[in-house]
Amino acid sequence: MSSRSNRVVGTVAVGLLGALGATAQPDYAGSDSIFAPIPWADRGDVRLASGAPGPDYWQQRADYEIDVTLDTDNARLDGAIRCTYTNNSTHELSYIWLNLEQNAFHPDSIGSRSMMPDLWWRVPPDFEGGFQLGDAAVDGEMVDIAVYDAMGKVSLSDPLGPGESLVFELEFAMNIPPRGRLGLYESEDGTVYQLAHWFPNVAVYDDKHGWNILPHQGDGEFYTNFGDYVVNITVPSDHLVAATGELANAEDVLTQEQISRLEEAQRSTETVSIRSIDEITDDRADGTKTWTFEASDVRAFAFASSRAFAWDAAIADVDRPVLCQAFYPREGTPLWSDEAVQFGRHSINYYSDWLYEYPYPTATNVNGVVGGMEYPMIVFCAERRNYEGLFGVTDHEFGHEWYPMMVNTDERRHGWMDEGFNTFINYYSYGDFMNESTKGTDVNNIISRSIASEPTQPIMSYPDRIKGGDLGHLVYGKPGYAMQVLRECVLGPERFDDAFREYTERWAFKSPRPEDFFRTMEDAAGDDLAWFWRGWFYEYATLDQAISEVDAKPRRGKVGVVLENKDRMVMPVQMLVTYDDGSEELRHVPVEAWARTSVFPVRWDSGGKSIARIELDPEKWLPDYNRENNVYEAATDDEGEVLDKRDPRNVPSTRDSSESKKKQ
Repeated sequence: MSSRSNRVVGTVAVGLLGALGATAQPDYAGSDSIFAPIPWADRGDVRLASGAPGPDYWQQRADYEIDVTLDTDNARLDGAIRCTYTNNSTHELSYIWLNLEQNAFHPDSIGSRSMMPDLWWRVPPDFEGGFQLGDAAVDGEMVDIAVYDAMGKVSLSDPLGPGESLVFELEFAMNIPPRGRLGLYESEDGTVYQLAHWFPNVAVYDDKHGWNILPHQGDGEFYTNFGDYVVNITVPSDHLVAATGELANAEDVLTQEQISRLEEAQRSTETVSIRSIDEITDDRADGTKTWTFEASDVRAFAFASSRAFAWDAAIADVDRPVLCQAFYPREGTPLWSDEAVQFGRHSINYYSDWLYEYPYPTATNVNGVVGGMEYPMIVFCAERRNYEGLFGVTDHEFGHEWYPMMVNTDERRHGWMDEGFNTFINYYSYGDFMNESTKGTDVNNIISRSIASEPTQPIMSYPDRIKGGDLGHLVYGKPGYAMQVLRECVLGPERFDDAFREYTERWAFKSPRPEDFFRTMEDAAGDDLAWFWRGWFYEYATLDQAISEVDAKPRRGKVGVVLENKDRMVMPVQMLVTYDDGSEELRHVPVEAWARTSVFPVRWDSGGKSIARIELDPEKWLPDYNRENNVYEAATDDEGEVLDKRDPRNVPSTRDSSESKKKQ
């Protein structure tokens, strides 16, 4: 593809409008147009064409009672689950599938054998990972589990009919991986155990895929059922435990002083120390204690346990009594003791005010080995030295309480629906807290990848199938920035926020698919955005807006410019026009200008003023990979007057046919 310099210096076009008739125009009527309707499947009454859940929407439910014991001598868990699984579908089920995520850590798993050797979650090659499964029963009848990598199949002697429930029981054990999305941190006061994906759970059966049987391989995260949990966690008696949900037996595991301090924290927006670092002793207590946590309408359960924990807490606000907590070892001070609870308060308050009221009673942050990971009501963050770094990871992980902990997306297929959305909302929360610009920083990364010799995959790619090095770009950065561009450059904040809140409210505690999001945004914003979804999400389209020709001096009172869209992606055009008297004007061209042509003329009444300069996208929002053709500067005479088009010094001599910077 040929390229013209984006800096069209000193040109006034001759025959500006007449030249357009000879311009070859692409066939925008065909289905390959970026504006063409996206061929989404026809909708019934389960998921509506508007993007909303329909009157026949259903989802399964899995309620758990779990007993688990932490064996600190062997870094091991032993447990038993009792799951009441309810079939809310209209289908008869002759078997159920289990997620066995810990099996990804087995040396012979698909994940271990297919992923690159330098992945962050890799465990030592001699680590004996995976679940060890014991006795299993369905409604009291012993059953076998057929294990296939990180999935397990349980055949039912009697099919589970619509509206019916069964009780599935299973004994299990696992060795705790040293690192990954869970792991072990060796503090000077004792080991910090961070536990997630630590029990076998019933996989999702839905209206889109039936049983979701993609095994956990590492990059693709999780997709699970909502349910209520009662979890009994037995640990050494000198441990503190942080977990999803609310502590139900404080009088059995806490001292009276700790209970009093906890009650104080439940009334205070100032940080209250439940147990300070100074109260951690070298004395080892004998025996064990069992901590009981209860949680309602959550999609998973995680916990952390350590004798090395200090514990701080405060409520999010007087009229928002969410208990914001921080558990951290000595190595986290002073940053965690000074800031962690207040960072959490900001996130819970900011996202509740903007998006959807936080529905849970607690929000807990745990410092340990896990760099950053999110679970219902609890997050893991490793940063302990850098103020901005700790706020950033805290805010990111707590943002996940909205996406995907409330809006329960399929992370194994569509990681961008939580990581990208969360990256997007983090821009604004970070800017609010730090009193900085809310503009994201991912545009330069998008541009650099746009001019790469090898095209990048689209955002819609499954995380476990994204090429090495592109996961952060396609799951976090690009979708996050796309959302910000949609808000700031296409819909505007008020219109976008109304539609995004509608999406969140529609799908809270439900499981949307990408087209549910796309359809809802169009339905609630009142705009056909097929061109945006196709260019940013379904394809890896690239953008090159250009100034082609300019009539800088008024003709019949009007000046003009010819704009070109030189590549596949389309976006609205924003032009900052500077006149010869120094005044400025911001002019806009809607994206629909590109629906029938790639060359578009614009003329307007300048009030007798000549154009001295034009710059496209002056705030640098768009991922335009060739900004050299975004600027026009008129040639002037010795007195600074814009030259007339008849002046021989003002001819379109700077337009060249050099090869584009972007490789095709």
